[in-house]
Amino acid sequence: MKTTIKYLMLFLTAVLMVSSCKKDLLNQNPPADIASSVYWKTQNDADLALAGIYSFFIQGFNYTASGNTGQGFGAGTPYWDSLSDNAYSSAYSNIAQGAITPTVGGLQTDAYSTAYRAIQACNTFLDNVRKINLPSATLNQYLAEVRFVRAYWYFTLTQLYGDVVLSLHQITIDPANTQMGRAPKSVVIDTILNDLTFAANNLPNTAYSGHVVKGTAMGYMVKVYLARHQYQQAAATANTIITDGKFRIYTGGYRNLFLKPGQNGNPEIMFSGRYQVPTAFSPADYLYTYSSSFQPLSYLVNDYECTDGQPISTSPLYNSATPYANRDPRLLATILTPGVLYKGGIPFVPAAIGASAGFLNKKGVDSTRATVIGTQSDQDWVYLRYADVLLMYAEAQNEVSGPDASVYAAINAVRTRPGVNMPPIPAGLLQDDMRIRIRHERRIELALEGQRYFDLKRWALDRVIIPTIKDPNATQRTFPLKDTIWPVPQTEIDIAKAVGNTAFKQTPGY
Repeated sequence: MKTTIKYLMLFLTAVLMVSSCKKDLLNQNPPADIASSVYWKTQNDADLALAGIYSFFIQGFNYTASGNTGQGFGAGTPYWDSLSDNAYSSAYSNIAQGAITPTVGGLQTDAYSTAYRAIQACNTFLDNVRKINLPSATLNQYLAEVRFVRAYWYFTLTQLYGDVVLSLHQITIDPANTQMGRAPKSVVIDTILNDLTFAANNLPNTAYSGHVVKGTAMGYMVKVYLARHQYQQAAATANTIITDGKFRIYTGGYRNLFLKPGQNGNPEIMFSGRYQVPTAFSPADYLYTYSSSFQPLSYLVNDYECTDGQPISTSPLYNSATPYANRDPRLLATILTPGVLYKGGIPFVPAAIGASAGFLNKKGVDSTRATVIGTQSDQDWVYLRYADVLLMYAEAQNEVSGPDASVYAAINAVRTRPGVNMPPIPAGLLQDDMRIRIRHERRIELALEGQRYFDLKRWALDRVIIPTIKDPNATQRTFPLKDTIWPVPQTEIDIAKAVGNTAFKQTPGY
């Protein structure tokens, strides 16, 4: 019964983070406590529970007045890049260096528990919201939003753990709940697509303003299709987003995509985790303050082209004496390089602060406030944006039909955006060459946004690229084949054994 008791506590955790304002759910500070007896009677109760569900997109990376309450788990938070060839984090070096075990803890445990806490909150909502007398249109939108969130977290689980426990109803004190096994990944993915389809059919087809919309759900459908290598479906779905015209490339500067006030009403942002100061504020500035926590690697830096569109190895614009000049403008908007002023005008000297990799993160960091831990910045973590959709379309369409005109148009729309102005990619590329170009563009455009690790996984390049990386502490990374699918936390195995559950098994190899 320990398993059911543990799951029953999950929704209560979400309740503690809900908002008290019905009119503007996502821009209010949560109350300290809400009695469970008030639930499922009024529309305000549904609004409160919905806000609690959205809060899972910030609580994994939530800094409060009392300090850090966790790292980041949703794809879109930069620490995922430290598991790829883009960055290094001392907090996750054991996983990145091939030393993951069922008891390693940290991200390996927290990603699992956070996802299931969110899923339990979603299932509790879906099982109870019909008790409230709501207009059918309102009810369907609530159901659509919550089913999107459930799909998001199940998708995260499948990418990390493969087969996972699948439940579409809240876990209650029922002996059957203690005997669940891990459902095949393919079955879970089918369920995810079903949820996302329902969401897309019932969410408003508008720009994003804090609540997920049709384009948000369809964007994640594209991600799921790509992960399944269903390129025809991915291209068609992405093309629908493009032709609907509800989103567009932001013209106010690449760096401002990740800072307030540039994020307010931004037409490129399709989904984000929103912070509200002073109770919950963004941890982005923290990445400027403590260098060992998160550092971009030279492998990423050296992949930024010169402004003529040529790699630094062949471009006549490259000068080793001034290695960051004449480079793709996204480099200096994303990465803090030596000599650049930061922290209110201090030149960045990596050795002076122990930044052994030589670089710090700049994307989403407000240098005017990045002085000490505790700055209360309000910039949001961007989980999905239109540039990602364009690049996913280019990737999928290239796999379907090769580099046709629409593939060029999509990738060049990203490269030639105002403020970046990189030259269009060369005409006449073959499919294989275009594939390389698209993968490169994804790395540069989405650098330090938590996408690279998941891209490498679906391209089956993680076990090829990651072992070539040497960390700042001179440790050569390894990638055991079994690390392609993570082990579930050992605590889950122990609980299953304690209640006689023989169906729930550890990931093969662990």
